[in-house]
Amino acid sequence: MSTETDSNGSITITRNRFVRFLFTNKYVQPTVNLLTVGIFFYAIYRAAVGPADSSTNFGAVAFFDLWWSPVMIISLLFLGRIWCFFCPLGAIVRFTQRFGLRRHFPMYTHTKWFVYGLPISILSLTAVTFALARWPMYKVGVAYTPSLIPYYWLPILGVAVGVSLVYQRQAFCRYVCPATGVMSVTAKLSPLEVAQTSETGVQCATLEYESEYLSTDRRCTACMKCTTERPDEDVELRFRWPGSKIVTERIPLVDEAIVALVIWAIFPIDHVLGDAVASTALVQGLPGLLTPTTAYLVSIAATIIGFTAVHRLASDWSGLEWTESFTKFGLAYAPLGIMYSLGAHVIGGLLESGGESLNVFANGLGIALALPAGVSPAIVSSWEVFFATGWLWLAVAWSGSIAWQVATTMTDSKRRALRAFVPHVAFMSACTFLVVLAH
Repeated sequence: MSTETDSNGSITITRNRFVRFLFTNKYVQPTVNLLTVGIFFYAIYRAAVGPADSSTNFGAVAFFDLWWSPVMIISLLFLGRIWCFFCPLGAIVRFTQRFGLRRHFPMYTHTKWFVYGLPISILSLTAVTFALARWPMYKVGVAYTPSLIPYYWLPILGVAVGVSLVYQRQAFCRYVCPATGVMSVTAKLSPLEVAQTSETGVQCATLEYESEYLSTDRRCTACMKCTTERPDEDVELRFRWPGSKIVTERIPLVDEAIVALVIWAIFPIDHVLGDAVASTALVQGLPGLLTPTTAYLVSIAATIIGFTAVHRLASDWSGLEWTESFTKFGLAYAPLGIMYSLGAHVIGGLLESGGESLNVFANGLGIALALPAGVSPAIVSSWEVFFATGWLWLAVAWSGSIAWQVATTMTDSKRRALRAFVPHVAFMSACTFLVVLAH
């Protein structure tokens, strides 16, 4: 039996017997997780005992040349939160929480703090953990120093285990994991969603949703309880315009907009503003890691403050409600950061040394592989030119199109929509121009 395309543009993938088996058999995910957890610990071990050169160290290549970029970025961008199905930390959390105190995470108090008129909840913690996790990679040099990798991953693992031994329902995966906030944002940009066709009636293992069904578009952790307990419910692969979820989001969250802005701050604002701040005499005079750390924090703060100022102008000029418009316009900036990371780190990295990375990874697993290290220098050079002259402006076009759709749906006239839209597209374009100059 094969998959079929439905009239609504989606494909019911579980009409295929093999796909249905993958989604509904309760032993599939544990088996996959045994493999990913094994590779996770093996990579940490090989990072500690392997070569000091990060380009030839199995652990460094596995974590930073292949896992986060490109596997994570590409999967998140095209299939939303599908990575949660494979995540080794998620598997460890699901196992260890069985022995925990099973308390509710503070999220269930529904406490919100108002900052500049914006309701901030515990979900904003994900923006902080993402920024904290990204900081040692390149500011401390973990990505380039394999011997530091165990000191990076073991504390994160310790936090994951610690949280799961106190709180239930995969609290670490939902509120603390450095990647969860990023996934909740990138899922809105994905052109594809994997989802069940209707509510299953199975109590969601995270108690996150009233609808209780699998969806890579939501804050689902892909524990697969709903599919394994209700194998009769079909699963669809749905197609949509990338970014449409931002426009149609029924309950927009300020916390996710902050995550989107932090993504943009780290990729690429920090590459421009951070380097400029770090080169000043005042910051260079700071001891040790305070120089790159200060520059990093300045980039994040300046991005959020700059956006807030621009949106205050846009909302006052157009008469938009402050909170909802802040959230949706903030999410519209996500492609600027995602496209930069995709172009600079994924595509650029694969072109330059993707073959070498695959060789190191495969050989580390005992699989003989001898691919060419990368493409010709001429192709790499051509990509770098296109990256600056075309790719980054495609990101502006994508973000701008989302911002325009947000503006038109939130206003009752094109004049008001333009007043909401113009300050943002001008800010996006000006910042991208500075990134291009720095590049």
